[in-house]
Amino acid sequence: MRPLRTWTAVTPLLALVALAACTPSADPSADGGAAADSGRMPGGDAPDISGVTSFYGEYGDYATVMAAIQAGDVTAEELEYPFVAQQDHVDAQNGWDGQPPVYEMQPPVGGNHLGQWQTCTGTVYDAPLVDGHAVHSMEHGAVWLTYDPELLDQASVDALALLIQNRDYSLMSPYPGQGVPVSLQSWGNQYQTDDPADQVIEDYLDSFVLNDRFNPEPMATCAGGVNTTIAG
Repeated sequence: MRPLRTWTAVTPLLALVALAACTPSADPSADGGAAADSGRMPGGDAPDISGVTSFYGEYGDYATVMAAIQAGDVTAEELEYPFVAQQDHVDAQNGWDGQPPVYEMQPPVGGNHLGQWQTCTGTVYDAPLVDGHAVHSMEHGAVWLTYDPELLDQASVDALALLIQNRDYSLMSPYPGQGVPVSLQSWGNQYQTDDPADQVIEDYLDSFVLNDRFNPEPMATCAGGVNTTIAG
């Protein structure tokens, strides 16, 4: 796991450029924008959490990397992890084969995804999710908590669920075979731990849910998405 990077400050100009690069559809309801909770308070503070893996490289956060792409300083393909700047809906593309995207990293932390997000209003799922829906939720600013059911007992799962329930812009699901008991993903960042009682789990949720530095679609909602799981 990589060490936590020092987050660079983002000027208002850079933030505006980044938001322009990832503005939701002109019809906000097409991607949930119109249904966003009007009273929610976005984040924005630079996280200071040891052990978080950042996939933004030298750019540090989503706003900065998108500003660099818009300025022509770099292309998404030239990034060490191009998925932090890849946000296409694969099921809207010509020639789509009907199969959800398969991610090189599992659980994924960004990349092209499906057109419907997974409902992430503090939602706890008892079966695995289609990755492409959960990635879309992270694009909306959500944190996705996954756990390996082979590595956690039910009491630990129940305790983790209490951290997610009633916390908007979060979701939780089993992820068989992920190889670590607990993993938290948000767009371009990840934290993994062997300890389900690790205090950093809650710290990560507090710091990364709706954090403006890593939120590609700040006006999008977590309500009204799909609720289906791989098991049905």
